[in-house]
Amino acid sequence: MGFYFEPTVLTKCKQSMDIMQKETFGPVLPIATFKDLDEAIELANDSDFGLTSSIYTQNIDVAMRACKEIKFGETYVNRENFEAMQGFHAGWRKSGIGGADGKHGLEEYLQTHVVYMQYNQNVK
Repeated sequence: MGFYFEPTVLTKCKQSMDIMQKETFGPVLPIATFKDLDEAIELANDSDFGLTSSIYTQNIDVAMRACKEIKFGETYVNRENFEAMQGFHAGWRKSGIGGADGKHGLEEYLQTHVVYMQYNQNVK
Protein backbone atom coordinates (compact mmCIF):
# COMPACT_ATOMS: atom_id res chain seq x y z
CA MET A 1 0.00 0.00 0.00
CA GLY A 2 1.29 3.45 -0.83
CA PHE A 3 0.79 6.55 -2.85
CA TYR A 4 1.39 6.46 -6.57
CA PHE A 5 0.17 7.98 -9.80
CA GLU A 6 -0.52 5.63 -12.68
CA PRO A 7 1.04 6.44 -16.09
CA THR A 8 -1.27 8.90 -17.81
CA VAL A 9 -1.55 10.33 -21.34
CA LEU A 10 -3.29 13.70 -21.65
CA THR A 11 -4.55 14.75 -25.08
CA LYS A 12 -5.64 18.11 -26.51
CA CYS A 13 -3.35 20.00 -24.12
CA LYS A 14 -3.10 23.77 -24.50
CA GLN A 15 0.03 25.83 -23.86
CA SER A 16 -1.65 27.68 -20.98
CA MET A 17 -2.27 24.47 -18.98
CA ASP A 18 -0.10 23.76 -15.92
CA ILE A 19 0.94 20.42 -17.40
CA MET A 20 2.60 22.37 -20.24
CA GLN A 21 4.11 25.10 -18.05
CA LYS A 22 5.39 23.23 -14.98
CA GLU A 23 7.96 20.51 -14.44
CA THR A 24 5.94 17.40 -13.75
CA PHE A 25 8.20 14.67 -12.42
CA GLY A 26 5.77 11.83 -12.86
CA PRO A 27 4.52 9.35 -15.41
CA VAL A 28 2.47 11.90 -17.36
CA LEU A 29 2.67 12.57 -21.09
CA PRO A 30 0.88 15.69 -22.34
CA ILE A 31 0.15 15.80 -26.06
CA ALA A 32 -0.26 19.07 -27.95
CA THR A 33 -0.30 19.76 -31.67
CA PHE A 34 1.55 22.36 -33.73
CA LYS A 35 1.36 23.63 -37.32
CA ASP A 36 5.02 23.73 -38.28
CA LEU A 37 8.56 23.63 -36.89
CA ASP A 38 8.57 27.35 -36.08
CA GLU A 39 5.53 26.94 -33.87
CA ALA A 40 6.90 23.77 -32.26
CA ILE A 41 10.11 25.59 -31.28
CA GLU A 42 8.15 28.60 -30.03
CA LEU A 43 5.93 26.37 -27.87
CA ALA A 44 8.88 24.40 -26.52
CA ASN A 45 10.65 27.60 -25.45
CA ASP A 46 7.49 29.09 -23.88
CA SER A 47 8.27 27.90 -20.36
CA ASP A 48 10.20 28.95 -17.28
CA PHE A 49 11.87 25.54 -17.33
CA GLY A 50 14.28 23.80 -19.66
CA LEU A 51 15.69 20.57 -18.25
CA THR A 52 15.25 17.94 -20.95
CA SER A 53 13.73 17.90 -24.41
CA SER A 54 13.10 15.20 -26.99
CA ILE A 55 12.87 15.45 -30.76
CA TYR A 56 11.49 12.67 -32.94
CA THR A 57 12.02 13.11 -36.66
CA GLN A 58 13.50 11.32 -39.67
CA ASN A 59 14.82 14.63 -41.04
CA ILE A 60 18.33 15.44 -39.77
CA ASP A 61 17.95 19.09 -40.83
CA VAL A 62 14.86 19.44 -38.64
CA ALA A 63 16.65 17.77 -35.72
CA MET A 64 19.71 20.02 -36.02
CA ARG A 65 17.69 23.22 -36.36
CA ALA A 66 15.51 22.33 -33.37
CA CYS A 67 18.58 21.44 -31.27
CA LYS A 68 20.10 24.81 -32.11
CA GLU A 69 16.98 26.86 -31.33
CA ILE A 70 15.32 25.20 -28.35
CA LYS A 71 16.46 26.29 -24.90
CA PHE A 72 17.05 23.11 -22.93
CA GLY A 73 20.02 21.69 -21.09
CA GLU A 74 19.66 18.29 -22.74
CA THR A 75 18.08 17.14 -25.97
CA TYR A 76 17.52 13.55 -27.02
CA VAL A 77 16.93 12.84 -30.69
CA ASN A 78 15.00 9.68 -31.60
CA ARG A 79 15.84 7.91 -28.35
CA GLU A 80 14.77 7.54 -24.74
CA ASN A 81 15.87 9.97 -22.05
CA PHE A 82 18.89 8.32 -20.48
CA GLU A 83 21.93 10.51 -20.00
CA ALA A 84 25.47 9.34 -20.54
CA MET A 85 27.33 9.47 -17.23
CA GLN A 86 30.23 11.28 -18.85
CA GLY A 87 27.84 13.81 -20.32
CA PHE A 88 26.79 17.20 -19.10
CA HIS A 89 23.51 17.12 -17.19
CA ALA A 90 22.07 20.55 -16.53
CA GLY A 91 18.92 22.46 -17.24
CA TRP A 92 18.38 25.99 -18.42
CA ARG A 93 16.33 28.71 -16.76
CA LYS A 94 14.66 27.38 -13.59
CA SER A 95 15.61 23.72 -14.21
CA GLY A 96 18.46 21.61 -12.96
CA ILE A 97 21.33 22.32 -10.65
CA GLY A 98 23.94 23.67 -13.05
CA GLY A 99 25.66 20.49 -14.16
CA ALA A 100 26.99 18.15 -11.52
CA ASP A 101 27.76 15.07 -13.60
CA GLY A 102 31.05 13.84 -15.02
CA LYS A 103 34.06 16.07 -15.70
CA HIS A 104 31.77 19.01 -16.44
CA GLY A 105 30.45 18.87 -12.88
CA LEU A 106 33.97 19.06 -11.49
CA GLU A 107 34.56 22.23 -13.50
CA GLU A 108 31.66 23.87 -11.63
CA TYR A 109 33.83 23.82 -8.48
CA LEU A 110 36.97 25.22 -10.11
CA GLN A 111 37.96 28.79 -10.79
CA THR A 112 40.58 29.72 -13.35
CA HIS A 113 43.18 32.37 -12.67
CA VAL A 114 45.58 33.32 -15.44
CA VAL A 115 48.73 35.32 -14.60
CA TYR A 116 50.98 36.90 -17.23
CA MET A 117 54.34 37.83 -15.80
CA GLN A 118 57.73 38.87 -16.98
CA TYR A 119 60.21 37.61 -14.43
CA ASN A 120 63.63 39.12 -13.88
CA GLN A 121 65.55 36.77 -11.59
CA ASN A 122 68.43 39.24 -11.03
CA VAL A 123 66.35 41.54 -8.81
CA LYS A 124 67.00 41.07 -5.08
